[in-house]
Amino acid sequence: MYNVVHIGIVVKDMDKSLKFYTTVLGCALEESYQDERIHLAFIKAGQQTIELIQYQEDGVKVRGAGVVDHIAFAVTDIAAEMDKLRQHNVTLLFDQPKMVNGKKILFFTGPDGERLEFVQIL
Repeated sequence: MYNVVHIGIVVKDMDKSLKFYTTVLGCALEESYQDERIHLAFIKAGQQTIELIQYQEDGVKVRGAGVVDHIAFAVTDIAAEMDKLRQHNVTLLFDQPKMVNGKKILFFTGPDGERLEFVQIL
């Protein structure tokens, strides 16, 4: 069984969403990241983390995602987990894990095309 690391939610206005989640719901901003294509904010809600995602372009339409973008699971050995996914003919969204903010990440799809993610914290 995997522990959920975070759930990614697509937002239209990061500032408005951050204000809502921190002011109204009392969540705490832990980390944020931004580049030319995406703005991410990780907020703490009790023991859980929510990842707010604002695409600079309409990434939702490109991928066909809804408001819930993905669910991320913690793993200790992402290479072994990749092998397991391949053994089960799971569709990987990229060939090798990517490094993001000191974490290895790997996106893949569930049986109905839902996006899932493995995260290995280094």
